[in-house]
Amino acid sequence: MALIWPMRHVIHIIFAAVLVALVTGCGGAHRYDVRLIAADSLMWTAPDSALATLTAIDSLTGDGNRVYHALLMTQARYKCYADITASDDSAITRAMHYYRYHSGDREKLARTYLYKGAVMEELGHVDSAMYYYKTAEANADEKDYTNLGQINTRIANLYRLYYADRQICYDKYKQALKYYQLINNKSLQFDCLLNMGACSATTHIGNAKQLLLQAGNLAIELNDSAGYYTCQELLCRQLYYSDHLLTKAKQIALDCLNHYRQYINQDLLLDLADIYALSNMPDSARYYLNLVKINASVPYIGQIKTRQYLILSRISKLEGDNVKSSHYETLAHQVSDSILNNKKKFQIQDTENSFNSKQHTGFMSKISRLHWIVIGLALAVMALMALAFYHYRRVHRYDKIIESFKQQSASQLSDLTLLKQNIENLKIQDQQLKSFISSHLSLTSEMIEACYHSPQSKLSEQVKRIVRFQHENKQQWTQLYHYIDAEYNGIISKTRNAYPQLNDKDLLLIALTTTGFSYVQIAIIMGYTNATSIGTIKQRLAQKMHLDGTLNDYINSMVES
Repeated sequence: MALIWPMRHVIHIIFAAVLVALVTGCGGAHRYDVRLIAADSLMWTAPDSALATLTAIDSLTGDGNRVYHALLMTQARYKCYADITASDDSAITRAMHYYRYHSGDREKLARTYLYKGAVMEELGHVDSAMYYYKTAEANADEKDYTNLGQINTRIANLYRLYYADRQICYDKYKQALKYYQLINNKSLQFDCLLNMGACSATTHIGNAKQLLLQAGNLAIELNDSAGYYTCQELLCRQLYYSDHLLTKAKQIALDCLNHYRQYINQDLLLDLADIYALSNMPDSARYYLNLVKINASVPYIGQIKTRQYLILSRISKLEGDNVKSSHYETLAHQVSDSILNNKKKFQIQDTENSFNSKQHTGFMSKISRLHWIVIGLALAVMALMALAFYHYRRVHRYDKIIESFKQQSASQLSDLTLLKQNIENLKIQDQQLKSFISSHLSLTSEMIEACYHSPQSKLSEQVKRIVRFQHENKQQWTQLYHYIDAEYNGIISKTRNAYPQLNDKDLLLIALTTTGFSYVQIAIIMGYTNATSIGTIKQRLAQKMHLDGTLNDYINSMVES
């Protein structure tokens, strides 16, 4: 027996089918799971919540959703200061290939290259990080201000950490600042202004004082006390390089000392010591210099030692001991040269210049092809016009046509001449750019020849042996924790109870730092090939624990309590 539905049911079914078809058609291939969209919206304001949302997702359908999840998971883990591993590299690489070959989403493609670079940087592959940052910049849409700002910031950070040229670093932060102003993100604007001021602090690059004042005003607006203190400390250092502003610099430093004690760092104490040395007050200079306490685990220990030696040189000269003054000055230059040599081992500027050169060559190749295409079209148009002229002449209308042909030919030739001039202008600009790069590379070469390169050590084999021992003898670390608890006021047990989110790797870093291991020793034991990354890892751990000060400050307070 046939089933006969009422007409109103049929109408409802047809309406629902049409509605589903419209929704599906409008979404197309770019409709993503709502949980992924929600996590993406939280990425800047609450990355912890974004990571929790992504971790809770157990299954997804479609390649688009899966690679989007891989991109967001890598981004969230990076923002939450998680330990970046080879699995993160694999996930972001999979997303990168998908957006490159199977999707037209330029924003996500640029973002995958950006975080591929961030992963490479975390894993110690600095030159590769620069390559991926530049690839992200080349693939980003010109209106994608957020990604372009982040790309320029990351490149500037590379130059700040691994290169000696402050001008390049300053210019990259300046470009990032323009993008952040376009999206009106004041927090990111503050970071750029602060870094620009820091790049300018001991040179004539930019107006450091004005930049730091702007950054300080933004810090007040954002209610960021730590940021405001940092601005004041950098401003103090900028001012006391001018003799007539030495008194003003001292007042700023003393105000910071009295009102921002919870943020006081080694730099402020060195500033005060330097100010009193420059003011011909060696006793006061020694007092503040003696307050500076550093050990092998302090980040940027080389820069701090350089400043210490220079201040000691000034103090010794004031006390009339020129021999000791010369000795300390020599030590300062030795430490400074070793820092420069360590930075120069990375070829990040060569990587960027090579990438830019390839991009420019490709652009000029396109211009050249366009040039010949336009010339061919112009000749074809002229040939057609000649045929038209011949045709009209045969029908006795050649007088008017000849005049029209002359006018149009003149117009075509004028346009062609203008095109050739524009192409010549482009070539001239290309030569100017090449000349600029050539002179800049010559200067860089002179700087490199002024330094020395230490021979490569056999660190890799030692790392493999120690890491293998670590993984095969995990019980040894448990015994180490018992020992540290007994010797250092129960710091491991207290930390584990107070911060349950910490993993074994975090606790091991705290344990090794507590017992006084150096950066190189920690890197070897924990399996990192780049000792300079330990400082960054410790900063990330302090932020993960939401500490007001540094990780070293926390360890000292726990041991002394």
